[in-house]
Amino acid sequence: KMAIDHFGKRYAFQKGHTDWNFNIMFDGQPQVAKMAAAYAGAIDHPGLYPPIPAERLHMTVLRVGFTTEYTDAEMAAVTGLLRPKLAGMEMPELVLGPWWIWGGPVLHVTPEGPLIKVFDAILKSIEEIVGKKRTPKPQRFIPHVTLAYCKDYDDEIGLHASLSKTDVEPARFRADKLSMIKQWPSLPVYKWDVVEDIPIGQAR
Repeated sequence: KMAIDHFGKRYAFQKGHTDWNFNIMFDGQPQVAKMAAAYAGAIDHPGLYPPIPAERLHMTVLRVGFTTEYTDAEMAAVTGLLRPKLAGMEMPELVLGPWWIWGGPVLHVTPEGPLIKVFDAILKSIEEIVGKKRTPKPQRFIPHVTLAYCKDYDDEIGLHASLSKTDVEPARFRADKLSMIKQWPSLPVYKWDVVEDIPIGQAR
């Protein structure tokens, strides 16, 4: 199989659980929803769950862990450390696109550098509060937005051919806040409650 079912196998451990996540959302930026809608026909594929609706589009910066592993007080302390760090950062306008297939169809986000600084600041703040042993150890952060989650499939060539027929211009957007959320799987998407929004300063 070229793709492993996102909900059924790869992230089956999340079923029935709630995660702490740090995400960047796109509320108030209709150009992102418009771009995603332009890909809807191309990703109508039996190996994919339905396209993620506009209100559920997001960029995951870090999945921290289950809410049973980190207390509300600990995570509030993490955001307390993050606020001054993010307030002093410079965040340029970001570009969403082009697409590539990473299990399912995703959109690359560039420039990566400023977002990686946000990612590093989150990890450092968590370590300062809970210690190195309990700090998440994620793989390399590659900024991207998923358009549809994958099922088991072996037709990457067909999906690639379908996406290659699209002519969608990349969209520009702003990342002026980081949202700390409680998130859970609700097929075919994730749902969440926003706990706290942390401004990313020096936007230009």
